[in-house]
Amino acid sequence: MKRLYTIAIVFLLTASYASAQRASDRCWHLDKIQFLQHRQDFWRSHRLYSSAARPLSEITGGFFNLTEAQYGFGIKEIDEPYAEYYAGITNTLGWRFGSGIALGGGVGYYQYNGGYDIPIFGDVRWYLGRQRVKFFLMGTGGFMANFKNFKDLSRVFVNPGAGLTVPLAKNLHLSFAAGLLTQWDRNIFEEGPGYRDSFINMKLGLLYQK
Repeated sequence: MKRLYTIAIVFLLTASYASAQRASDRCWHLDKIQFLQHRQDFWRSHRLYSSAARPLSEITGGFFNLTEAQYGFGIKEIDEPYAEYYAGITNTLGWRFGSGIALGGGVGYYQYNGGYDIPIFGDVRWYLGRQRVKFFLMGTGGFMANFKNFKDLSRVFVNPGAGLTVPLAKNLHLSFAAGLLTQWDRNIFEEGPGYRDSFINMKLGLLYQK
């Protein structure tokens, strides 16, 4: 009879241990699954701001709006009106392709020593790499209109340069660029006296891209 009791006690202890072990294993597996899920969620959100930032789009790209404040100081001939300095603001709307090329057009206002001009221009930029801070090359060119004296004070211009963008939020970036702006009178291709003025210019802006 004692042997029967002993066998029953051993059986109960073994069953209790096995049940506790299975419960412990289940808890460990659940904890492991939850840990893996949290880790995946962390990396999924972290990729938005990691050094391998997501490209704007692998195929189609997206819309952008760029507003820039500008300042330029004249080089070489600076004693004439419209040659010493300028300060102004521009706004560019366009489309950025998945390859990193951005094409746009815009309008602005430039105040010079001696008067003003309204730039109407096209803008192309090539963004390099997929890191968070992106470098770019740019080329801007167009026509500057002056409605007080359209014949004598309107001109054409080009503005190559380079810069970088720094992310502030998911779709908002700080943009900084520097370049060389050169402007000619609008009769550049005609015979006769003309003028040319050049500026080292800097641009600081906010870039919104969808």
